[in-house]
Amino acid sequence: MKQLLLIIAVISILSLIFSCKKENIDNTSGEFKQVNLTEKQKQLINTSNAFGFEFFKKVTEISGAETNMMVSPLSVSMALGMTRNGAANGTLEAMTNTLGFAGMSDTAINESYKYIIETFSGLDPKVKLQIANSIWYHNAFNVEQAFIQANQQYFDASVTPLDFSSPTAVQLINDWVNEKTNMLIPKVIDEIPAEAVMYLINAVYFKGQWKYQFEKDKTEQKSFYLYNGTELQVASMTQHETLPFYSGSGFTAVELPYNQGNYVMSILLPDAGKTVSDVITQLSQANWNTWSTQFSHKDIQLQLPKFKYEYNEKQMKPILSDMGMGVAFDPNNADFTRINSDGGLYISRVIHKTYIETNEEGTEAAAVTAVEVGVTSVGPDQTYYFTINRPFVYFIQEKSTGTILFIGTVMNPNL
Repeated sequence: MKQLLLIIAVISILSLIFSCKKENIDNTSGEFKQVNLTEKQKQLINTSNAFGFEFFKKVTEISGAETNMMVSPLSVSMALGMTRNGAANGTLEAMTNTLGFAGMSDTAINESYKYIIETFSGLDPKVKLQIANSIWYHNAFNVEQAFIQANQQYFDASVTPLDFSSPTAVQLINDWVNEKTNMLIPKVIDEIPAEAVMYLINAVYFKGQWKYQFEKDKTEQKSFYLYNGTELQVASMTQHETLPFYSGSGFTAVELPYNQGNYVMSILLPDAGKTVSDVITQLSQANWNTWSTQFSHKDIQLQLPKFKYEYNEKQMKPILSDMGMGVAFDPNNADFTRINSDGGLYISRVIHKTYIETNEEGTEAAAVTAVEVGVTSVGPDQTYYFTINRPFVYFIQEKSTGTILFIGTVMNPNL
């Protein structure tokens, strides 16, 4: 046992696809649905968002904000939430505090995740949201049944013992991922190391459509100004609609709904002379709660660049350590005995990758989080021109609960 390297890849693949058709959306969209949450569920979502804001800030601090980037707070929170079910003692406390769940029991935390998984899928009849979880473990490795049962009960995880030395093992895991993400993510692993004993995988698939469509024949090449003074020509979409609008300190924001409005993209555009970093420093759950209540409808002529990019965060270990999870990465002090009672386990690496494309038809996005664990030997009647022609911040969230799915920046739409 002491010679083994345990890799538990908690891979959270969060795929969002929003598509739209040439039709009268106003006549076909359903009504906004209010999700009623218990106090514990509200706490989990608030703390999950708070974790996401802090995580996003750390990413920009450590990795820099000079290029396009995106992270998925819900993906990372859910991935670490599943991993947390195997932590014990000081490691459990550190992970709980970092995720913002202090004072909540294991049952309350897991039940809140379960509620999110079950509830979000039925909010909008024209939005498909599928969340799937699975556990694949080497058939020669002993796993605590309580750990498996918790993930089965609350994350609805399918559990498959598998001969990792089989030449078909990699393909079986990748086929599951490919299916659950509607072929957006064809594979997550290239090989299974001889020392690997487990993978935990979470896949979420989302397909919807804009409430107000962008017409393709109105998309034109427009100027976009980088912070270094460079002027680019980028494909920019245009629409004229009444949209939720907010003017904050050093930025303005607009909200773009998908179909009936439960899912929205919020775009925060720094004022002239301000930067994306100036906006990011203000991000917090308290501020976001305040801003969200102050949006008001405004007649807006919107110009939004099409953008598509991939992002790979390679500094997850120092980021999460800096946020308070350092003990989980310490080979001498980490405690994951709820995975295997023999102990000696620690998180050796965390990987987070994302992808997003936004165009006239909607938004397509994906996120992958992998945790590797090792063992030691203005007035609404006046048109407002909201021209997004410089770097900006954006969110994709479930509006009723405020749950943030993605946070990102667009520094250069052409990258």
